[in-house]
Amino acid sequence: MENLAPAGSMEALERAVAAGADAVYLGYAAFSARAGAGNFDSAQLAQAVDYCHLHGVRVHVTVNTLIKDGELAEVGEVLSLLNRLRVDGVLVQDLAVADMLRTRFPDLPVHASTQMALHNVSGVRFARTLGCVRVVLARECGLDVIRDAAREDLEIEVFGHGAQCVGVSGECLFSSMLGERSGNRGRCAQPCRLPYTYRGKTAAWLSPRDVCLRDDLPALAGAGVASVKLEGRLKRPEYVAVTAASYRKAIDSLENGHFAKAGADERLALRQMFNRGDFMRGYAMGAEDAAVIYPERVNHLGVPLGKIERVERGFARFTPLLALHDGDGLQLRAEGTPDQDMIYSGKEIPAGQEALLRLRPDMRVRPGMLVCRLTDARQMAQAAALPEPSIAVDMRLTAFPGQPLTLWLSDGESAVTVTGPEAQQARSRALTAEDAARCLEKTGDTCFKVRDIAVETADAFAAVSVLNALRREGLDALRRARIAAHTRQAGRELPDRAYEIPAAPQPPTALCRTPAQLDALPQGVRALYQPEIYTEDSLCAALTALNRPVWLCLPTVCGDAALDMLAGLAGRFPDKLLGYVLGSVGQLGHPWPLPVAAGPGIPVMNRRAMAVLLEMGCAFVTASPELSARETAALIAGDAPALVWAYGRVRLMLLHHCPARVYLGLHTGHAACRMCDDHAPDALAGQVFTDRRGERFPLLRQRLPEGCRVELLNALPTDLRRQVSELGAAPLNVFTLEDARETAAVLAGQLCAEKTTTGHWNRPVT
Repeated sequence: MENLAPAGSMEALERAVAAGADAVYLGYAAFSARAGAGNFDSAQLAQAVDYCHLHGVRVHVTVNTLIKDGELAEVGEVLSLLNRLRVDGVLVQDLAVADMLRTRFPDLPVHASTQMALHNVSGVRFARTLGCVRVVLARECGLDVIRDAAREDLEIEVFGHGAQCVGVSGECLFSSMLGERSGNRGRCAQPCRLPYTYRGKTAAWLSPRDVCLRDDLPALAGAGVASVKLEGRLKRPEYVAVTAASYRKAIDSLENGHFAKAGADERLALRQMFNRGDFMRGYAMGAEDAAVIYPERVNHLGVPLGKIERVERGFARFTPLLALHDGDGLQLRAEGTPDQDMIYSGKEIPAGQEALLRLRPDMRVRPGMLVCRLTDARQMAQAAALPEPSIAVDMRLTAFPGQPLTLWLSDGESAVTVTGPEAQQARSRALTAEDAARCLEKTGDTCFKVRDIAVETADAFAAVSVLNALRREGLDALRRARIAAHTRQAGRELPDRAYEIPAAPQPPTALCRTPAQLDALPQGVRALYQPEIYTEDSLCAALTALNRPVWLCLPTVCGDAALDMLAGLAGRFPDKLLGYVLGSVGQLGHPWPLPVAAGPGIPVMNRRAMAVLLEMGCAFVTASPELSARETAALIAGDAPALVWAYGRVRLMLLHHCPARVYLGLHTGHAACRMCDDHAPDALAGQVFTDRRGERFPLLRQRLPEGCRVELLNALPTDLRRQVSELGAAPLNVFTLEDARETAAVLAGQLCAEKTTTGHWNRPVT
């Protein structure tokens, strides 16, 4: 199992290697899903690849954002650079990038990013058609799904530690629609970490705990996981060191056949370095609802040390439960009082011995306040001082008068030989093995450490400066040989392919959620149907009652069994089903008996991605609502078969947890829950999240056989009906909360909402 560590900077990368990472993942300066991380320019990336390969560590580079048409040429240049540097993998989201890799750079290993939202076996099969060798499964996958996916003979990577996105990755528009910072473009502003009011209580209802699967590695390995990914490209290098070291220890014990769970000190070290809401075991190990969300606070929880006992004349006293070190970062907390941060300065205080805290004049401290340690100065120093791993080297020097000095070096895998000037005849004192060894063992600030030196010589003399130069040349040659030994063979760069988008004008289209909305559609409007409940009995009843044929919208996230059931409806309702509108790109990996199309859950931001979808059989696609007017016009030029969002509330997030169940503190029973079906007073129906400005974001459930998913809708409907009409595009009108009268009014061009938004039509995302 691969120990895959984050590297947001060169320092973090070095800490990852020092801590025993098998591989690192990092971002290039452009097109990375963590634009806020340090990321690497071309020179830094070349240095990073050499450094990692010197130590036998693989390098995976993220090019996993959605790409605009005007950026495709630059993406090609980035991929060409990665190909020349011979990185070990490229993570992608956009179908255009995947297609470019398959066509131009067929030897560059492609990994399907978690941003692609692949969450079942069908998704893994789809990734294979793209040429992927690895799939980073969606964080929401349970162990059974992981196990099934791993049987498809692709490498499976799962997130094992760190922050968890609350919405399905690649499907989140929250940050984008509230501003211009798109999470799909690497610039998420994290509105999910803000407080919202639900049923009168204000809390961080969208903020998940950090996940920790360190002690669950045997289960992941048993399921066939090839790589466990540690989140944290935005975190400090010391975090990377501590986390990677913990998982290195776990993986080593697992592979040695004597797996050891983390001891108390190791668990404390992980919590101390960073934890949000303590840790959860993630969806992989069955976490649900209140076990996932930690509404109380969104930042580092730290480790509790004790409570303030006395406050007097600018000082506070307390008895720490753990040793207190000079430089520790502390936080004092009390309900109803803002958190107060301070740095402890003074001698080390052992656990159980009273400590004295000097308070700043601005601090308001009282007895009973909780003292938490956010940073442990000693832990940070130890993590920062973790040495570069040494590489054992054997040397053999041959020195005979009149023959070139010869130095052979080997690390046990690679071997090199360098030669120097001729050795001289000794006139007074001949070179001894001991003399030569003293020169050769001085490897200085390199990562090489001499394990064994053999010297063959007789009556020869060589100056110390000559031996030093020979050693330096030899170590440099071994360094290059070792890098080459751990680097892929040079990859091909082939001519790119041409692609065409046929003209196929589309009719006006409406996506409806209720039969009443469907009944309000006039003739000539194509009907897409997305019901609230996707259980077989409910779907059969709904389709039987429909008065017109529809395209059935598939859920964005659902299991393979549900997809089989949905596909089976085609034979049972041939007069009602015209086709399937796919909810996510991985559903292209499922065999469908009717025509398919790419719905809003498959964001299309460039023409090449559109071409790929059309070539894979999609009858039409949906333009990303993150495109501006000019970008949309370029995308749909030539009567391309694309729908453009004209009216409706954009889905900001798709949630796997239920806010109603979190509010009630429920940790289990998600799939069997019937609160909404039974119209319970605590059900989700009709509820909203209200932000600090009073904007109300509706919550809609989507009932699946495996349990509900929850859609968080925009507070305002997007209204671009006039603009889309002027553009000559095929409009997509999406009806969620509208009744039949409001639906008819929208399609008649009338106003239906006091406040609307034009989304990104006039404000392009970055």
